[in-house]
Amino acid sequence: MKLSPQDLNLIHNLRPSKFSKDGFLGSDTRFLEEIIADDLRTLKKAGVSKESLLQALKDAYQKAKEAFGAEIEIKKNVKAMFHESMGRIPSPFCKDGLFEKGEAVITDHTNNLSLIITTLAINLIEKHDFFQGRGCRFRIDPADAIQIFKLLPGK
Repeated sequence: MKLSPQDLNLIHNLRPSKFSKDGFLGSDTRFLEEIIADDLRTLKKAGVSKESLLQALKDAYQKAKEAFGAEIEIKKNVKAMFHESMGRIPSPFCKDGLFEKGEAVITDHTNNLSLIITTLAINLIEKHDFFQGRGCRFRIDPADAIQIFKLLPGK
C-alpha cells in the first residue's frame, strides 16, 4: 500500500520527537486507524457518546486549572490536580496549531485509575477521534475515562 505524503508526515509526527519525547503511540503497534476504531468501539459498546466524554474531560481540566495547583475533588473519590508547564506543543496532525503544555492529573481513588488531560489530548479526541496509543503517558483510555467520570449509557 502506497502512502500519501500527508500520511507519511503524520506517521513521522506521531513518533517520538523533540516536541513529544515519547510520541503519541506509546508501545502500541497497531495502525492509527485500528487504534481509533477500537476506541470508538469502546465508546459505542458502553453506550457513551464521544461528546459526553469530551465534556467530562473539559470540565475536569478546567476545574483543576482553576484550582491553581491545589488538589480538588471533582466527583466522589475522584481528585484532580493541575500542573502548569511553560511552552506549547504542536499537534501531530498538521494545521491543528499549538497547545499549552499544562496537564490535569485525574485520580480515581476507588478504582485506582488515573489519567492525564491536556488541551492537546482533548483536541486529538475532538477533531480526530484519537485517544493516543497504549503505553503513551497521555493516552486517555475511553474505558477508564468512562469509569472515572461515571458516565452513563445514552449520555
